[in-house]
Amino acid sequence: QARCAQVIAGREAMTRDLVALGFTVLPSRANFVFARHPARDGAALAAALRERAVLVRHFNKARTAPYLRITVGTEDDTRRLIAALAEILGG
Repeated sequence: QARCAQVIAGREAMTRDLVALGFTVLPSRANFVFARHPARDGAALAAALRERAVLVRHFNKARTAPYLRITVGTEDDTRRLIAALAEILGG
């Protein structure tokens, strides 16, 4: 139960950080979220994150192509993700 509470808190914090960067985040009750940025291609974001050693999933299908599937990780994982996205979006 403690792990479940950690995942929920981590998902909520990550969602707030992503929204602050301009992402749309679909509602989630899982250990991951689907997020898209209105000005950036999902595949390009996934590739830019991979170059920074941050791994997310990207499914190149019609409905999911704009989105990144981002697993809720540790607080450090989330900090690295948000820092990398801020760098990518600012660059």
